[in-house]
Amino acid sequence: MAAALQSFDFSRLLRISWVVGVLVHTTYVFIKSVKESMESPAEKTLNDQSHSTAQVLFFPDKFLACKQFIFDGSCNRKNCQFSHEETSLSKLVRVLLEAKQSLDVCVFTINCRELADATIQLHKSGVVVRVLTDDEQMGSTGSQIEKFRREGIQVRHDLSSFFMHHKFVVIDRKRLVNGSFNWTRQAVTGNRENVVISNDEHVVKSFSEEFERLWEEYDPCKRLAVS
Repeated sequence: MAAALQSFDFSRLLRISWVVGVLVHTTYVFIKSVKESMESPAEKTLNDQSHSTAQVLFFPDKFLACKQFIFDGSCNRKNCQFSHEETSLSKLVRVLLEAKQSLDVCVFTINCRELADATIQLHKSGVVVRVLTDDEQMGSTGSQIEKFRREGIQVRHDLSSFFMHHKFVVIDRKRLVNGSFNWTRQAVTGNRENVVISNDEHVVKSFSEEFERLWEEYDPCKRLAVS
């Protein structure tokens, strides 16, 4: 029995096992790629959508959320007059604060301090922040654009008699915030507004490409070159 065990080639068995494992994995990858190539565009879209998620927020908020509650989740002020419950604004701010690498903001009007402060906080933490807005709205009452610029955030705007009327944000090129919602106090507490937050790959890609197109179009260096 001992002699039989000594004559058994364990190294050969290991080599055979390794080869079999490689063949099984290669076969699996091949079959999977063939299956994916046979999918129709509609099937591919359905498969992609099965992995996507969406969140919907509606405004106006009944109460204005406490700023400290929004950013810290608590408030230590005894006589705070603001809401300490979740609101659409608090949810939106926290979605923005989940950005890790980049935040591309393309919004017609920006004068909501809570959203502006969240944007500045991200910039200070190292997130690359870019802002596109409408030229006529930059000087509107309460505009946060100059505050952005003082903090070193990149801002570009159109120069047109028509509006840059978009209201969307791309987070890390993986999530989209889009809807009717301007970044204004009136939109938070007065107007009927909607916001959809989605990670659908194809939709996010389209909006990200639109942002890049406008970012290049509104490059001030190109305007100087033309003039």
